[in-house]
Amino acid sequence: MVLLVCCAQAEVFDFNPNCRKAYNAIMALRLNEGRALLAQEEKQNPKNLIPVYLENYLDFITVYTTDTRETYEKLKSNKDLRMEMLRAGETTSPYYLYCAAEMNVQWAAINIKYGEYLAAVFEIKKAYKFLQENQSKFPDFKPNKKTLGVLQALIGSVPDKYKWGVNMLGMEGSVQQGLNTLNDLIEYGKKNDYIFQQETVAFYAFLLFNLKDDKEKAWQVLMQHNFDEKGNLLNAYVCAHIGIYGKHNDEALRILEQRPTDSSYVNFPFLNYLYGLGKLNRLDKDADSYFKLFLATYKGSNHIKSAYQKIAWGYMLQGDDVNYKHFIAKVGKKGSSSLDADKQAQLEADSKTMPNVNLLRARLLFDGAYYEKASKQMATLSEQSFTTTELQTEYLYRTGRIFHEWNKADSALIYYAKAIERGKDLKRYFAANSALETGEIYELRGNKEQAKQYYNMCLGFADHEYKTGIDSKAKAGLNRLQ
Repeated sequence: MVLLVCCAQAEVFDFNPNCRKAYNAIMALRLNEGRALLAQEEKQNPKNLIPVYLENYLDFITVYTTDTRETYEKLKSNKDLRMEMLRAGETTSPYYLYCAAEMNVQWAAINIKYGEYLAAVFEIKKAYKFLQENQSKFPDFKPNKKTLGVLQALIGSVPDKYKWGVNMLGMEGSVQQGLNTLNDLIEYGKKNDYIFQQETVAFYAFLLFNLKDDKEKAWQVLMQHNFDEKGNLLNAYVCAHIGIYGKHNDEALRILEQRPTDSSYVNFPFLNYLYGLGKLNRLDKDADSYFKLFLATYKGSNHIKSAYQKIAWGYMLQGDDVNYKHFIAKVGKKGSSSLDADKQAQLEADSKTMPNVNLLRARLLFDGAYYEKASKQMATLSEQSFTTTELQTEYLYRTGRIFHEWNKADSALIYYAKAIERGKDLKRYFAANSALETGEIYELRGNKEQAKQYYNMCLGFADHEYKTGIDSKAKAGLNRLQ
């Protein structure tokens, strides 16, 4: 009789101390430690379904850190098996729908990564439905708001021409609504025991960085919330990524230098790519060794073209044109062109034209936020230093960008205006982006009519590189002004 009663009981969701330890190990990228803790929990508490949910985290992170389709194909069948296991869980627990939603969102992200867009849409729709239902049943269950906030922001970022599809699927949200949801949750986590606090902070920072283009606020959010980069490899990656691409180059390099490297952490080759990028921005002569280490240990197809391009640049900066040509030739033979960085590398390889070494040096210093050094580099040049319209326009554009980011907007406007005039008939992005940046300066100054004029001018440039991304920012500017 006791056995029959036991068997009739639903599986439980018990996020007990052992499961919390496993979650923290997984989120620190100590995946083997996490697996061992989950195995221990499954042995001690076979009816606890939290390990099933956390095993999905393991797969999600494994796919992302290895970044290979082979790993994706090997692990993707696990999702349906785990969803079936979750259905045996107690429906009175707020974790019942939450865990299902989380697993759907994680696999949606993976499906997007590997071009399975239709599958991703249905995963997101199911997750959104689960979260909405869970929110109505358990309005005080805080973890639900983490994933709901992310989805609200992502739904709000869908371009206007695709909004009909989102509406048809019954989903709604805005970028600001999602950010507000996450920020409120972070404030709650400061005063309460909330296990997902650092994960929520990471999501909030990445959404600020990518959807609001507020790189400085994203960085400050990480710095203000005591991210442990030395004992947590994922935290080190989050800080380094936002630091390298968000104008905190030296700090990001320091974080990468101090990151944990012992064998208890997962192998994450992309960190070597990031480190090489930061060192190249600083014009360090040994930057190429980290790109080469990335290429030697990485088994995927992304960032390979970019890595070969960056190695080639390093040689060119040292006056070694022979090795520049050797490594830029590899761009056309290796890797894929899915990412913008790889597409840009492929364009350079196809052009058969070496970048101007002086402009490249200034560009890299600018990318690392070394504005004074970049300005000094540009001061050795002039528009007349160059014999082609394209190089003259690039010189004007890059000088404008340096002054702009260096908080010298009046000087930036002068160079942007010249770049627009000089480059208006080129297929390069310099004129269009100069118009966009000019519009943003005028918008910040409260001069709405001037801002509208330049945003519309930006949209008027046809058939240039990066047009989709630049146009979307100009349209966002016009929407803000309306």
